[in-house]
Amino acid sequence: MAKLHKTFRLTITTLTPLHIGTGNHLLRDFDYVTRDGKTWVVNEEALADLLIDYEDDLAKMAAGRPVSELLRPSDYQADSPLFRYVLPGEPRSEKPGSVLQEQIKDPWDRPYIPGSSLKGALRTALFYAGYEQRKLQFKVSDLGNSAKFAAQTLERNVFANNVSPGKAPNHDLLRALQISDSVPDDQKRLQIVNITVSKNGQSSGSPIELEAIPPSITFEMTLTLDGYLLNDQTRRNVGYEDDQLKWMRRISQVINYWTQQRLATEMALKRYFNWSEGFQRVIQYYEQDQLQKDEFILQLGWGGGWDSKTLGKHLTDNQPEFARLVNDSRFKMLRKGKFAEGDMYPKTRRAVVTPKMRPVSLLGWIWVRMEAMT
Repeated sequence: MAKLHKTFRLTITTLTPLHIGTGNHLLRDFDYVTRDGKTWVVNEEALADLLIDYEDDLAKMAAGRPVSELLRPSDYQADSPLFRYVLPGEPRSEKPGSVLQEQIKDPWDRPYIPGSSLKGALRTALFYAGYEQRKLQFKVSDLGNSAKFAAQTLERNVFANNVSPGKAPNHDLLRALQISDSVPDDQKRLQIVNITVSKNGQSSGSPIELEAIPPSITFEMTLTLDGYLLNDQTRRNVGYEDDQLKWMRRISQVINYWTQQRLATEMALKRYFNWSEGFQRVIQYYEQDQLQKDEFILQLGWGGGWDSKTLGKHLTDNQPEFARLVNDSRFKMLRKGKFAEGDMYPKTRRAVVTPKMRPVSLLGWIWVRMEAMT
């Protein structure tokens, strides 16, 4: 009996720092301390066990005093059980209690790439290409009434062929796409990155500090196309159309098309932002024809911005409708003021900066190679 599923091995290499957050914040001098140009993340349980014989220090810890007051110079050893892990670099802010956003890791503090994060990015790419190929036109009246569910009708048109909302999950094309979590990085390679929010070339707002996977780190995971859902009989029952099957079979080309559209849009705005250096490593793959068949580049995780998770250019090209969308209070796209046709949206970008605040890299760009396994 022929195998129903087609599985690919994905080899993922980070091109720029990658941050996929947990939503948790590590606080300076409480959850982590800095010393000798490194960031030491504290193992609170091990520290509490050590302090059992030192009642005064244990009482301080229980009372919420900074753990930095309880550590001695001799404690700062890379293999010390008092620290979960040690990272090169330090957050820019030296204020006690300042926030370091945590990278997702497994229970042994090994970073990995969740399959759900990659699938979400692929979904956006397929959505963008499918919306264009089906020659759909954006209208605010097609959107839902809340920011969270605004795009549901548009997604049904692309992925579920406009079935009723209650049936859409059972007919959604992305049911046939399954992606595993990656193998974790046993070497626990992470770094501290300092982020600036840039508006018209000038930094604005408070500093943002993250744990991130450095560039040139490789992960492996699997992507499976569900052969049962995609075979002729089942796909007719589910309602998958021929054009949808082409998107799935040519997924690397679809993703690269979406990425090229995003890069072209951003490079057109480089006069507003100092992005030339940050984009260079990504763009060279396209300019020098370095991508092979079944290879693609996309942006993943935090820092990609609004257009990495939406229809982007398909929305902004219809300037009257897009202005209506941004100014509609239901969708919370504008903090203050009024948005006019032709205005840039969004007006800010995020970039990794040096200690002297020079933008040197964008966030979350990865290179992916697909190899058939079955």
